[in-house]
Amino acid sequence: MSVWDVLLRVVLATIMAGIIGYEREHKNRPAGVKTHILVCLGASSFAILERLLVYEMLAYGEGPVSLNLGRLVAQVISGIGFLGAGTIVITKHNIQGLTTAASVWIVACLGIVIGYGVFVLAIPLFLTILVTLVILKKFLRIGTVKKMEIKYRHRIETKEFLADYFRARQIMIKDLDFSVEITKSGNIYTEVYTIDLVNDVSYLGIIEDLSRYGNVLLIRCITV
Repeated sequence: MSVWDVLLRVVLATIMAGIIGYEREHKNRPAGVKTHILVCLGASSFAILERLLVYEMLAYGEGPVSLNLGRLVAQVISGIGFLGAGTIVITKHNIQGLTTAASVWIVACLGIVIGYGVFVLAIPLFLTILVTLVILKKFLRIGTVKKMEIKYRHRIETKEFLADYFRARQIMIKDLDFSVEITKSGNIYTEVYTIDLVNDVSYLGIIEDLSRYGNVLLIRCITV
C-alpha cells in the first residue's frame, strides 16, 4: 500500500464523515462534525493499520503465518458503542439521541470500509447514510398515538381554541371522549383526546402550549 493510497483513504474518511456530522450538528444534535470525523478517522486508521500489518507479515514473515483479520476493527466497533451511548438522553417521557448514536456507529463502520479500501462499498454506504438522515425523514411520516385529558371552563370558546390549535399543527384527532361536571361555580368540561403525532410534533410541547391558555384547568397524560 503506497503513501497515496493511505492519504486517499484518510481524506475520504474526513470528507464523508464531515458531511454526515454536519447534518447532525445542523439539527443541534450532541455529536457533530468533529465527533464524526474523529470517529471515522480512528476506525479507518485501525483498518489501514491492520492491512499494513498483514502486508508486512506476508512480506517478511518466516515460516507459516497465522492471520486473524478483523481483530483490531472488532475492538473499534465495540468501543464506539460506549461513545454512542453518551449521545442518548433519557427523560421521563422521551428518549432522544438514538439516531445520532446510530450515525456515530455507522460512521465507524464506514471508516473501516474506507480503511480497507473497499470503495465500491464505501460510496454507496455513504450515500445511503445521507439518504436515511436527510431525505427519508421528509417522505416517511411516522405517527405516534397519544392520549391527553383536558379539563376546562367556557365550553364554546375553549373548544374552538383547541380545534384551531390541533388544526394549525396538523395533529390528527383519532378519537374524542367528552364529559361534563356540574358545579355551583360553573360547568367543568373534560375531553380525552386520542391524537396521532407526526415526527416534528412534540407531545410535551403541546402540553406546555395548552397549559398557557387561561380556561384550561388540567392537562393529564394517559398511557395508551
